[in-house]
Amino acid sequence: MLKEVVKISNQHGIHARPAGVLAKVCAQYQSRIEMIYDGKVIKGKSIMSILGAGIKGKGSLEIICSGSDEREAMAKLKVLFAEGFGFD
Repeated sequence: MLKEVVKISNQHGIHARPAGVLAKVCAQYQSRIEMIYDGKVIKGKSIMSILGAGIKGKGSLEIICSGSDEREAMAKLKVLFAEGFGFD
């Protein structure tokens, strides 16, 4: 199991388009991917879970990856958050 705290670089947080990108990337991995934001557990492969968390911009969250490809998943997610999902 890997845990990492990342910054949310999107000024407007994770709205519909970034949430779609995030869920799609998470779905590419066998590992269980969850995020913790403001005390809420978010399922990385569920766009509804991501949107329902109300993730605001310029904050941070914790990513938890657990499974056979956890290292690859974590590396990709760290890059995705650092680049702002290609938005903002």
